[in-house]
Amino acid sequence: MPVFPPGRWLNPADRPEWCEVAGAGRFAVPVAGGRFERHHHDDHELWFIAGGKARVLVDGDEHYVQTGDMVLTQAGDTHDVLAVYEDLHGFFVQTGFPTGGRFGHLYRDPADAEGHAVPAGPVPEDFPNR
Repeated sequence: MPVFPPGRWLNPADRPEWCEVAGAGRFAVPVAGGRFERHHHDDHELWFIAGGKARVLVDGDEHYVQTGDMVLTQAGDTHDVLAVYEDLHGFFVQTGFPTGGRFGHLYRDPADAEGHAVPAGPVPEDFPNR
């Protein structure tokens, strides 16, 4: 059974033949110096938020996320981390390609590929307390 340590992620060039998952791995956006890139995929993506608090763009709307949340992104929907309130740690799975699908992050605007600084701030008063 393959084991992928931190810093390595499952991708088409690095997965067993039997594996139909397009990609999987960990991500982190720290409060200090965090960066992320606005992007979309040709496949669906699921995030599990393992730690932290943030505001994300998904499905055309902004949502607060925190430890324990799952974020589902439909193929073609742009998603992004807009702000982080506590170091954000997560795990992602890309579900697999539709026929003719492309792998990886795709960008509607070439400038999005450069990524952006993710602003940090205190937890907003309206952030859900779970």
